[in-house]
Amino acid sequence: MNRSARRTGMSALLVCVVLAAAGIVACRMFPRDETRTDPIDLRAVDWLNVEIPGGLCRSRKGIRLHDGTAVNVPSEFDGPEPNMPQDVSVRTDQVFYGDVTGDDRDEAALPVLCANHDSTAAGQRAMGVLVFDGSAQRLSLLGILTSRKPRLGEPPNFLKVERMKPDGINVKDSYYRVNDFNCCPSGEATESWVYRKGRLVAR
Repeated sequence: MNRSARRTGMSALLVCVVLAAAGIVACRMFPRDETRTDPIDLRAVDWLNVEIPGGLCRSRKGIRLHDGTAVNVPSEFDGPEPNMPQDVSVRTDQVFYGDVTGDDRDEAALPVLCANHDSTAAGQRAMGVLVFDGSAQRLSLLGILTSRKPRLGEPPNFLKVERMKPDGINVKDSYYRVNDFNCCPSGEATESWVYRKGRLVAR
């Protein structure tokens, strides 16, 4: 008995069974799985021009970046006036890659800064790291990493990912102590997150 198969288009696969002794050829059409998707290569993503979730910057909609920034984004941050629009920027030079979920594919960690529109460093409202997975052929947010240290400076504490492995993400937290200048947080700590049941949790 010989088996042969050939494609008949995008939606089906034709399988034929040849019964040589009887001189019979039997064929059957099998539908292909149209829902199957392939993962995207996160290292090939144009992080300067993607759309990111708005949660870190308290925006109800996704934020479309252009050359690494988005200006005057609607936000629910207050001060110096209610619902102060935000200028959003990303640090593409600090995008970090590593396998967090244990599927042998890299996830990506993208640093994001939210600041009051046209403000100085004192108007920076939030800084965090957005961790993305690409296994479903699109950017899926696994979690947002933010400092676990008290905020004692005008700017937010700053995070930098240093390691991403299936046993966790290690992040350097540069945090402000009392009387630190806005340019120069003097505190430093290492914080960790681990992937559990589809999301990142602090460890």
